[in-house]
Amino acid sequence: MNSISLRAPEPTDADFMYDIENDTDAWKYGDTVAPISRKMLRDYALSYDADPFGSGQLRLVACDSRTGDPVGLADLYDISQRHSRAFIGIYIRRAYRGKGYGRDTIDALCKYARKVLMISTLAAKISDDNPASLTLFSECGFSHAATLSDWLRTPEGTSMAMHILTHHL
Repeated sequence: MNSISLRAPEPTDADFMYDIENDTDAWKYGDTVAPISRKMLRDYALSYDADPFGSGQLRLVACDSRTGDPVGLADLYDISQRHSRAFIGIYIRRAYRGKGYGRDTIDALCKYARKVLMISTLAAKISDDNPASLTLFSECGFSHAATLSDWLRTPEGTSMAMHILTHHL
């Protein structure tokens, strides 16, 4: 098992985040439709909002605790303090996939959400064509709550389902 630490993004993370945000293979899982510049990412890190309840979101860098290497990004978004819930999303860099970093990042983010933010429920949106993520989140205690049919459009014009998995912390 790897040891993950979560930290705020720094301006020096711009190149690392640039590679992730501009991974066009991952765009189909969200709403990204255009590249993001390094300047925008540096500006984001410089203006980082450390109030997740005010901004409704929190982005953290997942690092290998032993080496300090950034292995991915961990997001909480659509955070509701009133309802004590949020959505979770992670991205693990290709070189670190299949090595337990995804599981450890989810575990660390769940602990942070429960102990620091006092969130009681997390949910993940996972597309039909991402069985590895469906398995990973299930193994981390998330259970299937709903399937949204015809929710996402592929570049080819076909549609696929989105699964909602929830985890009560």
